[in-house]
Amino acid sequence: MLSVIWNITGRCIWDCAFCVMDAGMGCSRAELSYAEKQTAIEHLRGVDCRVDLSGGEVMLDREGHLPLIAKLSHMLGKDNLGISCSGVNIGEEEAGFLARFVSEVEMTMDARPGCSFPQRPKGYHTVAGKATDLLVANGVRVGLQTVLTRVHYENPGLLSELYGWLAAHGVSEWSLLRFFPAGRGAGFPELALSRDENRSLVDLAKLLCRRESGPRLDVHYLMPGTDKDEHCRCVRKSVGVLPNGDVTSCFWGLDGNGAVGGRFLLGNLARTPLAEILEGENARRWAGYYGGCPLENDGGDGDFDVFAA
Repeated sequence: MLSVIWNITGRCIWDCAFCVMDAGMGCSRAELSYAEKQTAIEHLRGVDCRVDLSGGEVMLDREGHLPLIAKLSHMLGKDNLGISCSGVNIGEEEAGFLARFVSEVEMTMDARPGCSFPQRPKGYHTVAGKATDLLVANGVRVGLQTVLTRVHYENPGLLSELYGWLAAHGVSEWSLLRFFPAGRGAGFPELALSRDENRSLVDLAKLLCRRESGPRLDVHYLMPGTDKDEHCRCVRKSVGVLPNGDVTSCFWGLDGNGAVGGRFLLGNLARTPLAEILEGENARRWAGYYGGCPLENDGGDGDFDVFAA
């Protein structure tokens, strides 16, 4: 089954300093109209896939996006639809709606609610914490992900405190992701960790997860200490969709404005069915690539020859 990460909007109230999508309230990037989003949904037919809607902030436009969530759920099945959000605009009514139509809600926490984090606006984690409690109370499976950075490496107590909060609030899964200086994050190369530094934090998280009952630990496939295949997953296992409908082989392969180009660009979902896009030349070449992560070798501009023999 193909994982489709669809960043359906670039609008977001948070303007996080290191946002890979360059999202924010002042985002001027092209975004599909609602009619085009409906067409894009239809263009998913014929592909065995799971869709995770992200952004920007999916829940910022509830009137426009909740009907799309319902349509996707009916088409794909609830088990094949999730959303990633920040917790904004999730009240009792929204939590009940999501319980009916999605399998999981994912949010990002760098630290426990109430704890500041340099690259996040004030209140970011508090909003996520309140939404977590509402969603769990309504029977929604909640996963929290943490992108590991030098801030965590220099203050590992942030992870210990965060795990304690997750365990106490019914979070189902804790995911650890690697930080790539992509999108606006390109302005923070100092936040990236070496493999050994990432491994030390993964080891800490594993130790925490053995101490008490709590969320299941999921270590991203590009992190040391994972039990997953570390080969590039582009096209063989996942693709991304940007707010303007562009389909990218790699979610992280974006420039400083959150745009995709070069060999990462596969097509546009509003104009072409996904099944046809996956038969295109770029997609077929990515599907035959079994090397390591190209971003490690090139920095992500998409113009390198990852397919060289």
